[in-house]
Amino acid sequence: MVLEDIFRRPSIPVRLRTPPLGSLFDGFCEWLCSQGYSGITLFRRIWQVSHFNHFLHQAGVNNCRKIERSFAARFLTNHLPRCRCKNQPWKGREGTPGAVRSIMAYLDVRGLLAPPAEEPSGGSVLQGEFLGYLRSERNLGDSSIQKHRQFLVPFLKALGPLATRKGLRRLSPREVHRFFLKHSEKAGPGTRRDVQGFLRIFLRFCLQRGYVKRDLSQAVPKIRRYRLSQVPRGLAEEEIRKILGGIRCVTPVGRRDFSILQILANYGVRGGQVRALKLGDIQWRQERIRFPGQKGGKEVVAPLIREVGESLVDYLRHGRPRSAHSQVFLTTFPPFRPLCPSAVSVLVHARMRRAGVSGRPMGSHTFRHAFASRLLRQGQSIKTIADLLGHRNINTTFIYTKVDFATLRQLPLDWPEVGT
Repeated sequence: MVLEDIFRRPSIPVRLRTPPLGSLFDGFCEWLCSQGYSGITLFRRIWQVSHFNHFLHQAGVNNCRKIERSFAARFLTNHLPRCRCKNQPWKGREGTPGAVRSIMAYLDVRGLLAPPAEEPSGGSVLQGEFLGYLRSERNLGDSSIQKHRQFLVPFLKALGPLATRKGLRRLSPREVHRFFLKHSEKAGPGTRRDVQGFLRIFLRFCLQRGYVKRDLSQAVPKIRRYRLSQVPRGLAEEEIRKILGGIRCVTPVGRRDFSILQILANYGVRGGQVRALKLGDIQWRQERIRFPGQKGGKEVVAPLIREVGESLVDYLRHGRPRSAHSQVFLTTFPPFRPLCPSAVSVLVHARMRRAGVSGRPMGSHTFRHAFASRLLRQGQSIKTIADLLGHRNINTTFIYTKVDFATLRQLPLDWPEVGT
């Protein structure tokens, strides 16, 4: 597809093909079509990118190979909010940031983006070195590295001039303690543990490389946590039926969400396992489904339940967009891509709230707890439950014995009566 296929008036493509981006617009149109854009959305996105092209031309950039990432930030932050461009066809600013991100992604794919003019800062050097350390020496997966990165970036930003190899020598326990309090004061227990774990790993990394003189990981406040101290809070069977019954499977979003919730309810897998599920993991002829292991757990291979299979077929035929991605579940708006790490929990939260289910954790793990509790009530052994949940260590599964009330009632001793 080229510009002439989108714009009927012959003068418009001629007008759009001005430097520095004009020569790339035909290829950009093809790339957008491969991403799932069509119709009026494609039309608008081209106009919005032409606004960015006009800005670059006015800034004296006439070669697409001289476009830097900083130009997009300057356009969105400085030019767009106070745009005074006259006699131009674009109207409104809604969607323009997404269009600019699209053209920058296209330039990146084509290898046309110019390298940054300035040398990388000390913070970016430390960031790259630490993330490489997590991957090569600690052998962490992509999701774990991303979790550390979301705290590493604000930590280096908070350090300011200290975020260099030499500057870290002046790092004091006070800065470490201040950062921990700022990012965990209003957070839940899980986030506090994540901040604590990141700080300790990063500070020990700095000690190992000689960037700090002493082990500052001791300055990270300790969080007292008792093993098996909490009781799993899963959904009741009536609540699961209520949530599933409230989904209208007539739209791509409805078909996708219904299929995801069916998998969570019937297999008790993690949200990340659903997100990572690929087309090849569904073995239709053998009537089996395979979920890759996560968080150090084992992969789970289970029979393909009829209800789950029917919902998957409905989604794959009528809800899933055409895409080169192998993941089963994709976004429903272009560019079509695999779901982000938090997408499954977000959609579960939204479906639970829409069904009026509250009073418990609002995420995908609630279905996992419900699945394990259901198996326990049916008399399944802890070893069987551990295998179905993908636990490598059976001790992880013992927390579900706390909801086995039938067995727990046999344990209390008789209380001796006290005479008055």
